[in-house]
Amino acid sequence: MPKDEQEPPNAKKGKRWFRPNQSGPGWHPSSWQGWLILAVVVGAIVVVVVLFRTGVL
Repeated sequence: MPKDEQEPPNAKKGKRWFRPNQSGPGWHPSSWQGWLILAVVVGAIVVVVVLFRTGVL
């Protein structure tokens, strides 16, 4: 492996949580950690929308 392609010694090996789409812009989850992050973000958006609609925020 050429020196310029080597990873730093402290680089973690593992599966990426998100990967680029095959067509079109953006990224999508590729592991359970990615799906968990997506679910948390969607849940937070739903909570904020519900709080605004009920007048709490």
